[in-house]
Amino acid sequence: EPMLLSWVTWVAAVEEQQAPALAFPVDVMAMLLGHMVDTRLTNEASPCELAMSCCGDSTTLSAQHWAHVKEFAPNWHIRELLDSTARALERHYTFYHLLNRAVAGEAAEWVQGCLGGVVVMLLNAVPAVQFEAGDAVARGVFELAKAAAEAWGSRLAAANWTIPSPALEYPMPFLLGMDQRHCYGSPLKVFVYETGLYSRGSVFCSAGQWGVEVLLHKFFESSSCRTKDPLEADFFFVPDYRACHYHLAPTRGSKGLTATGDGVHSDLIINHKAKYRKWAEADETFLRLLRSLEHFPRRGGVDHLFAFSDQGLIVNFTHTFPSWKEHIQDSVWLTTEAMTPGCGRDCYSPWKDVVIPGQVDPERIEKIARWNLPTAKRDLIMNFHGRHGGIHEYYERVEVRMKLLDLADLPGVSIGGFTEHYFEIMGRSHFCLVPEGTSSWTNHMYEAFFAGCIPVILSDHFVLPFPDFLDWDRISIRWPQNQTDRSLYEYLGSLVLHQRERIRETKALLEASQCWVDYASTNGACSPYLAILHSLHRKRVNRPVPERPVRFKTREMEMEAGGVAT
Repeated sequence: EPMLLSWVTWVAAVEEQQAPALAFPVDVMAMLLGHMVDTRLTNEASPCELAMSCCGDSTTLSAQHWAHVKEFAPNWHIRELLDSTARALERHYTFYHLLNRAVAGEAAEWVQGCLGGVVVMLLNAVPAVQFEAGDAVARGVFELAKAAAEAWGSRLAAANWTIPSPALEYPMPFLLGMDQRHCYGSPLKVFVYETGLYSRGSVFCSAGQWGVEVLLHKFFESSSCRTKDPLEADFFFVPDYRACHYHLAPTRGSKGLTATGDGVHSDLIINHKAKYRKWAEADETFLRLLRSLEHFPRRGGVDHLFAFSDQGLIVNFTHTFPSWKEHIQDSVWLTTEAMTPGCGRDCYSPWKDVVIPGQVDPERIEKIARWNLPTAKRDLIMNFHGRHGGIHEYYERVEVRMKLLDLADLPGVSIGGFTEHYFEIMGRSHFCLVPEGTSSWTNHMYEAFFAGCIPVILSDHFVLPFPDFLDWDRISIRWPQNQTDRSLYEYLGSLVLHQRERIRETKALLEASQCWVDYASTNGACSPYLAILHSLHRKRVNRPVPERPVRFKTREMEMEAGGVAT
């Protein structure tokens, strides 16, 4: 196994082409595919065996083991955050280790006895394969699993292996660089950097609201507006999955984590210490990335794009680049958060930055939409379910959420902490409350679109995305957060009683606007990417020339001067 290295040391080793070799068997796809193609069953086989239904124990894996594997068939594409981000990644490494066993000599027996189990194993292993062996091998594993799922669909159905097929078309091919995207007629040219380990793990890191850091990278990387000629580039996109990589850091006693060694790092995730970034090295980690951007000094970074998915430069209440003002103050930020904790207005400049929606995962959108009831059938006035000071210490000072609890017992109201009926409650409500959290923005806003639930914004500093395309005054209500009291309930209740047709029309307009906040939208005239390109084009036209000098040297600049970047 590779040496246990810190993130900065690991990146340095890669830059010097001295990174430890990652262990992964070669020619995985050819070997497994060969076993699958050669699979033949005699006429004397039982119905169970004909369906390859995991009928009994093999010499190496029990029927109970395959039953556990089967539990991950319907959610193979969902990269949910179990007890922690690291715990979620452990799931994929469990299947990765199974894949290693298959390649080591057990594949033929497993395919013969449990085809569905092998397909599910392959699909669930893809995120870990990408971490260990890169995009090309991950694509091969995914293509093999996809081909098997499609070729033996009838056998899998007969064996009652439910493997959702929509995700075989999106987002997996997109995340693995297998799809080409158009740029909606935009004349912009975008150069996409190769940032190595800073953008490792696109499949796993695409989940949840942090996923926009991955989605924007994969869009520009596969888009028709990408250029590999820096001289014709209008912008330079810098891939960096910082939110995901910081959240992969374990904490002592992390719930559910398999850590029998030092009690902190996972036993299942290979070289866990090299998979995450260290808070103590935050500034140097970001500076190392900047030094690798050879075209940054050309215009002082004014034409460089950085994506921020959570709270700008803040991740888990910690600053990821303390010296940012010295280096990327003039760069363009594609950010979900305009007014960030510990940074405020300094971290957002309307003349150059673009506020973007947070991501709502496709499978989450689907589940929310199932409960979207017509206006006439909704029986709740308003709802909010999420973190608040009564259940989470980080929210004890979030006054607006604590005030909401005072309204929880009123008729037609559903307010409280997390609930398994959350999607149903949204679908039954006329209004979804969107209160300030530990920062001004929250993904509750964008979930409301898919529930057909009119958002009521209780966050005075929430800067909303895409005003050129979304008529926020017609699809939402802004209410002063310091007036979160019974007057809010009475106002919304009066709308339900006396202006039901207005509510119905607002709901319809909200639903027609979903495509602007849906990163999976296939609407050629309505997509977050279209709105982002539109915004960037305007920034490009109005872009000034910075007067500030570049305050750091790239590797190329130092090599020309006879030194080496450190």
